Amino acid sequence: MNRIGVGVSKETDPDVAIAEVLHSAVKQAKLPKVNWVLIFFTPAHFIHAGRLHELIREQTNCDCITGCSGMGVLSVLGEISSGPGLVLMAGYTPELRPLAIAKYQELEHSAGVTQQFRETLENFGGEKPLFFFFPDVYQHQPHNFINMFNFLKNHPSVFGAGSCNDGSQETSIQFGPDIVTLNGAGGLALDGVPEFSAGVTQSCATFEEPMFITETKDDLILSLDGKPALEVFNEVANELGFSNLELAAQQLLLSFPLDPEQPVFTGEGSMARHVTRIDAASQGISTSQIVHEGGVVSFAYRNNATAEQDLQAMLSRLKNKNTNTPTFGIYFNCASRGEALYGRQNVDTQLIRETLGEFPLIGFFGGYELAQMPQGVQLYTYTGVLVLVYLENK
Repeated sequence: MNRIGVGVSKETDPDVAIAEVLHSAVKQAKLPKVNWVLIFFTPAHFIHAGRLHELIREQTNCDCITGCSGMGVLSVLGEISSGPGLVLMAGYTPELRPLAIAKYQELEHSAGVTQQFRETLENFGGEKPLFFFFPDVYQHQPHNFINMFNFLKNHPSVFGAGSCNDGSQETSIQFGPDIVTLNGAGGLALDGVPEFSAGVTQSCATFEEPMFITETKDDLILSLDGKPALEVFNEVANELGFSNLELAAQQLLLSFPLDPEQPVFTGEGSMARHVTRIDAASQGISTSQIVHEGGVVSFAYRNNATAEQDLQAMLSRLKNKNTNTPTFGIYFNCASRGEALYGRQNVDTQLIRETLGEFPLIGFFGGYELAQMPQGVQLYTYTGVLVLVYLENK
């Protein structure tokens, strides 16, 4: 029988914290053996990272260990967004084949992290393994990983988030079977998962009707519905009450539908992007998204009320897809969500529990989110990505 255990600790001392989480995740969950361990922790545990890893290996007799740092962590019990926080999931899954990974670039001219992941995952094999991925946000470009994942021979289903800290320094930490890395990338591959489902929920609400991109030059959007793009941007900013262009550029986003033929701006159907440049001379605006004439776009802004509605809609879709209680779940949440979005804690975790029931769940607050879609792995921002795994319990 498959068993999954979860432990949560707010203790500062690493020995006490690990003892607490392993007691819950292994002893109370009655795991006969630990096949794999997934751990997420807050920046307060940076100085303890090596000790955390050492203690887990010693006390579980398991070397399939991975995880990372995040701005905050979460579990089915709620969020820890400040101070020391650590969440750990231990799995006894005899019918699955797990692989824990952590990679970093040792020397300037040695194999890059992306190449190392390609080789490791292709050697792992399997057919469409489920892969939880958490790369550093500071020194790695997500699109390099995305391009690699989309062409792997074993076609993994990839979900994850950017590993980060609280913004005080450009450092993140990842765990592997036998290493603790700085600014690397980590992940957990599971081959043989019989069923899983996943959903994406948006923090941003679109404003007014979508528009066509009618003229571009290089990375600039020059016109929207035939009007200068900067003029349209100013009009929207004024309607929303932004006092100046700089503030508007920080708060007002562009939302691009994943499927421009049937544009949807909720759930996994859209991707929010910041305005990265304003060009007064050409009256153009640019963003990190690749744009082309004839594409569809809408302006968007962060909104706590619509975010809660979108989360409930996503959870209802997942519940309708499979009414069984998940064996376990992983939730990759944007660092700008949680209390920063709603003004109160535990909104997401409470709604998940109320809609889907009680089940082992952990996650962390990251710098961006990744989710597998029919079109390939997609980069999301200001979203929550929930993955639910259903294992047979014979």
